[in-house]
Amino acid sequence: MQRALRIYADYREEQSGIPALLEKMGVIVIRENLSVGDYLLPGDVVVERKTAEDYINSLHDGRLFDQVRRVLEVYDNLLLIVEGDLEREARLRGREKHVTSSIASLLLESVKVVSSSGPRYTAHLLEALAKKSSETRGKRVVIHRKPKLESTREWQIYVISSFPGVGEKMAEKILEHYKTVEAFCLSSISELQRVVGEKRAERIKTILKARYGEEEKRGRSLDDYS
Repeated sequence: MQRALRIYADYREEQSGIPALLEKMGVIVIRENLSVGDYLLPGDVVVERKTAEDYINSLHDGRLFDQVRRVLEVYDNLLLIVEGDLEREARLRGREKHVTSSIASLLLESVKVVSSSGPRYTAHLLEALAKKSSETRGKRVVIHRKPKLESTREWQIYVISSFPGVGEKMAEKILEHYKTVEAFCLSSISELQRVVGEKRAERIKTILKARYGEEEKRGRSLDDYS
């Protein structure tokens, strides 16, 4: 039996109507006060949603890149959904060059920018993204060749980023906090939760503490522990 999709939504998104639309599609929506982003999808994909008007306003007052920076400090995958006609809004407000320049900057930071006609399309897009992301997580891990790294710092980042849900930016944040890989591995679950979040901490601790071959014997996956 296929599990129902789960999406975390910031409680302030309730007024957009999107959480209710998602629930009508059969998605389990967990409303929380998210520290960054408006939605958190399976695979640690963060979604920031803005109307075209809000995009330009947040660009003007500096909120846009501050929000992006705070997300990328914690997560590697950020999707920015812009609802409405951003090109028209920028033209009416004489901000065309500013908008195109900002989008170029976002793309160079590996932020995916997607346009949406409105909340209904956004809800369908979130549902499709959550489904695809869940399918990707369920695939077997492809064993790859070790990278040719030279410095200790590069190896430290490589080791930490090999844990599920941890990208290079998160690995750097972890190492800045713990200073050594050993301290990270010996960290208590409560401290780890403060640094990387509850669900990610539980998955990491499961890997660190599980006996080799335990999940195969029990017929369970790591997701059963999170």
